[in-house]
This record gives sequence, structure tokens and C-alpha cells, in this order.
Amino acid sequence: MLSILPTAVIPFRRNETLPDEPTVLTYEQVEELGRELDDLRARTVAKLGDEDREYIYKIIKAQRGLEITGRALMYLPFVPPAWLAGVGALGVAKILDNMEIGHNVMHGQYDWMREPGLNSEVFEWDTVCPADQWKHSHNYMHHTFTNIVGMDRDIGYGILRMDQDQKWNPYYLGNPVYAFLLMTFFEWGVMLHDLETENIVAGKRKWHDVKPLLQGMW
Repeated sequence: MLSILPTAVIPFRRNETLPDEPTVLTYEQVEELGRELDDLRARTVAKLGDEDREYIYKIIKAQRGLEITGRALMYLPFVPPAWLAGVGALGVAKILDNMEIGHNVMHGQYDWMREPGLNSEVFEWDTVCPADQWKHSHNYMHHTFTNIVGMDRDIGYGILRMDQDQKWNPYYLGNPVYAFLLMTFFEWGVMLHDLETENIVAGKRKWHDVKPLLQGMW
């Protein structure tokens, strides 16, 4: 029987080699895994309640407070500490808005609340990448095919070589530069993510295939 609760961590020794072939589960093992995951989900859902509701309300309140404070402080450029504090407040507000609110809400984490403003089906976040495109590239492609080269496009975002299974090309000598640019313009990198621009350049995807995506962006 396959057991995932608890899970034993087997240390990997430096001189050991990983098996070339993937582990194949039997039908019974897959069914048992499914039952244990269903049970884990049921127990997690059963715990949802006031504490979770108050948490997201607290985060939203903090995010809005930081954004208002940051914007107000930006009107004091002649007071350097205040201006820097404003920049910091806006930065933290943006992180909370995108990651702790937007990311989690669009994962459906708060759908159980039945609150329109926190419903993953209609939620739209304050960033250049439309919510529906992000949910496809992240919720579906990334979380369904996590770390599978050629399917999970979060591996290098189609720009970087991040895995030894990615075919080597001299282009990847520029990895440090590409990584810096992606870090600097990450919001736009996320926006272009679902276009699969590297496949357009390679001729594997046509411009007319991405026209609806472009319309959604603008």
C-alpha cells in the first residue's frame, strides 16, 4: 500500500545516481493515493472558517492601507525619508496585492466564501497579465505539469535554461542577462508568458493563434 501520510524523507547521497526510468504505480496504488488525497482535501475544507475569512480581510485591509499611505508619502519628495518610505510601502502593497491576494484568490482558495470580490471565476488583478491567461499558464500548465520540461513553461519562462534536460544552445550563455531582465520586467514577462513567444519565433505557433490573447492584454 502506498502511504503519503506520513511521508518518509529518504536522503540523496552525493555518489548515488537517480533511476533513469520513472516509478510506475500500480492501479491499486493510484487508487489509494487518490483516496488519501481526497481525504486530505476533505479534512482541509472542513477546517475552513472564520479564521481564514478574517485572515484575507486583514490582508486586504493592510494592502489598501499600505497603498494609500505610500501614495500619500510620494507627494513629499522634498523629504527623502518620507519618499523612500512611500516607495517601500507601495512595493509591499503590490506584493500583497499580486501574491497573497491575487495569486491565492485565482487559485480558488476563497471560493468557499461565496463572495464575488474573492471569487476565482470573476476576479481580476491589478497587473498587465489578464487573469484568465494567468490561470491557464499557471493554474493549468504549471500545476498540472509541474517541472516537466517542455510542458511546464515556468521552467525558464521560455527564456532561461533551468534544467539539464533542456537542450543546450549557445544562446543560453546569456542566462545571467536574461534572468536580470526577467527580474526587472517580470510583470511584462508574466503578461507575455502565455503567448509562448519562443514557439512563435521557432515557427511552432502562428501569430493568428495568439491574436485573441493579444486582444485580452490591450
